Amino acid sequence: MTLELGRQTDGSRGWHRVYNDPSYGVGVQIGRFGHERELGRPVATYGFFSWPFPVARRAQITADFGLGVSWNWTAYDRYTNPTNTALGSPVAYYVDGGVALRLLATARTSVYAGMSATHWSNGSTSQPNLGLAVIGPKLGVRYNFSPQRARPRAPAAELPPFAPSWEFVVGAAGSGKTIAAATNSPQLDVPDRWREFGAFNITTGVQRHFYRFGKAAAGADVGYDGATGARVDIRELEKIESRAPAPERWSLGVYGGYEHVIGRFSAILQLGYTAWRGFDDEEMPRFYQRYGSRFYFSDRFFGTFAVRSLKFRKASFVEFGAGYRVRWTPHAKLAASSTLPDPL
Repeated sequence: MTLELGRQTDGSRGWHRVYNDPSYGVGVQIGRFGHERELGRPVATYGFFSWPFPVARRAQITADFGLGVSWNWTAYDRYTNPTNTALGSPVAYYVDGGVALRLLATARTSVYAGMSATHWSNGSTSQPNLGLAVIGPKLGVRYNFSPQRARPRAPAAELPPFAPSWEFVVGAAGSGKTIAAATNSPQLDVPDRWREFGAFNITTGVQRHFYRFGKAAAGADVGYDGATGARVDIRELEKIESRAPAPERWSLGVYGGYEHVIGRFSAILQLGYTAWRGFDDEEMPRFYQRYGSRFYFSDRFFGTFAVRSLKFRKASFVEFGAGYRVRWTPHAKLAASSTLPDPL
């Protein structure tokens, strides 16, 4: 069950019409699973953005996205809750996306029906972390505090002008991570080998804002992973812990990707390859992925939340960070008025 409180844009600013008069705000979700004893009854709070696409006079298809944090999970415990291998922590991030048909029943009331996908994970900050995902139907009712009228999609002549531009970006991000260290002893259970380390990366790249809602990107990552070569071995009845020397914990990767622009917010997907690493672990894939989001506080500064993963499903670590960008376009004044519209 979700409860959302938001603002319906009214077309008074240029970016409203670019996104077909979207709505945005904050929400709360209360979840209940069949395995309540193992998982608990989680609560999430999140920010949302609803992007409508008119299909009839009183009907819209909406693309909905939410990002936030959830808590009240019953975390894994090897003695009291050993069967919860989905989440090893009481707190997890929350990502939700969906598509729905919205019918404007009256000037103040709308009804929704569609599909949504929701994902919870802690990004390997704790173990275990298989994560949880739910895909299914959704139904909803919305009440407008002031009358609303259905508006058709804005013609191109009404939209703010757009000019393609180049961007140079640089940023840094990182967090803690928990892994199961390698061992030479079958006597050590996996929880006995869980260890916490730090990881971070510095990213630089060039992006091409080639159309109003999209950017193509290419760049390089310099990364540090404190868990590189981590081991817990038994030798002569003693537990010995080790990891790769500090210089061997560094790596260099190259990536390409796409950034989808939604006002000051954007969703990113990048695919990378580790071209060099100081410690060559054959079991560690060189191919990696980064998916997450950016929020532009101004024309130059942005914050980042992303997950760096391996094999598209296994989180390596969460990236909390910030960055800086410089833009260049042959028509600088035109791009300044179109690329980043009025703030939300």
